Amino acid sequence: MGLSKNISLLLSTLLLAGGSTALAHVPVSQGWGLGFDVSRTLGGHAVMQLERAQSSEWLWKVAVGRHIGTPGDMTPSWKGLKGEVLSGSVVSMGTLVFPQQSQKLGASWFLGMDVTRESYRIQRFGQDAMLLQESSDVVLQSREEARLVVGAQWALGAHLALRAHVGVGAVRDRLSSRSIDEEVNSLPMARPGGVALIWRW
Repeated sequence: MGLSKNISLLLSTLLLAGGSTALAHVPVSQGWGLGFDVSRTLGGHAVMQLERAQSSEWLWKVAVGRHIGTPGDMTPSWKGLKGEVLSGSVVSMGTLVFPQQSQKLGASWFLGMDVTRESYRIQRFGQDAMLLQESSDVVLQSREEARLVVGAQWALGAHLALRAHVGVGAVRDRLSSRSIDEEVNSLPMARPGGVALIWRW
């Protein structure tokens, strides 16, 4: 069974477990949450997210994960990776604020910010590897980004929440070794959005 089919099956199972009615939901005061970032999986990372609601209006969250590859090995073009990914990891920290406790369009809306660092071991090929003029054609590439986000959250039953957002931000790309005049990323772009499932208690 392919990765996309596994994700679809997981979503269906969680939706059935959480109930068929989606209600607006805000962070529970002093509550914890553990989540799975579906959008990052489609981008090549398996990421788990831990969060803590300090009040009914704001929470902080951290996420860690490793690179597992993308469906069909189709790496998002906006990441600008310079070869085949041998291994990689991601770590992220952020905060969300729910400025209004009232529901709009059946959802709780939020604003937030996050910072992320992605690290990769890259295998370079062909002319790119020759231009490096080094004994090894394996290089280290990293992406650091800071984003502002806006999104909505829905509750699926008593504990499960679905959260979706869009984001914009700044990116810094680094490459441990490159040829003269080579751009690390010709079109640096922060992660444009995300979807996560959170189990809250």
